[in-house]
Amino acid sequence: MTVYNNFEEIAKEISEKTPPIIYKYRDWENDFHKTIITQQELYFAQPHTLNDPYDVRPPYNFVVPNFDVEVARKRIRDSGKSIRPDLSDEELEQEVEIRLQSIIQDPVTYFKKNRMDYVLDSSRYDTIGVLSFCSAFDNEPMWAHYGNNHNGFAIGFNTVKLARVLNCAVGLVDYNDTPLDYHIMGDNSGLLEKELFRKSTKWQSEQELRFLTVGVGFYRNRVNTFPADAVEEIIFGLNTSEETQNEIIAASKQTLPEVSFYKLVVKADAFGFDKEKIQ
Repeated sequence: MTVYNNFEEIAKEISEKTPPIIYKYRDWENDFHKTIITQQELYFAQPHTLNDPYDVRPPYNFVVPNFDVEVARKRIRDSGKSIRPDLSDEELEQEVEIRLQSIIQDPVTYFKKNRMDYVLDSSRYDTIGVLSFCSAFDNEPMWAHYGNNHNGFAIGFNTVKLARVLNCAVGLVDYNDTPLDYHIMGDNSGLLEKELFRKSTKWQSEQELRFLTVGVGFYRNRVNTFPADAVEEIIFGLNTSEETQNEIIAASKQTLPEVSFYKLVVKADAFGFDKEKIQ
């Protein structure tokens, strides 16, 4: 994952660590999908709306260190003040002691419950936005699942140009089935960055690169626009009809006049696809 304040400082790093072109597989029969061309719009999804129930909220391996009770008490108190400002000082101290004793008796059970309460609360993720792309134009499962069974299209973006415009964290997804270590009452710095880009290997066929923001509702909307020069190409699926192709070409000429068009074709000597320029 790459996080930055000044894009020019990391433009070279992005170009070296990510594919030059990334793809969004779309279905022209879906009016929402059409806006990527007609309105030049991209959408940062709320994590709970994604099809992976662990997206941005992967499982933890709870590590129990020998923690300092007084440090733990202070952390619980500070957290309580922000979460329950309605409590009196006396009520807060009572709640702190109850929670502290629960942690001392069975820390793993306590933090597992806290974790589940957190990840199941959709509102906790309302400021997070995920924008996913595929690293390849010839990804067969993506054409089947997101490209309307090869009847749709894939729009290819210049990765660096798009990153410059979106100005948020960007990186390839880390496909790994190992739960992330969470140190109870310990140092968990760096954990959030890993959470946001960790997915099970069950999803690795998607070859995902994602843009991610935690500022939805503050300094970013879910819908974002992009300039025409951020788009390199549009690829039509194996089964995309000539009528649909012509509609997409006509719409693209209005908003993306310099884009190139290709048709996906099967290979004669191997599994997989090639692309042939059509206009």
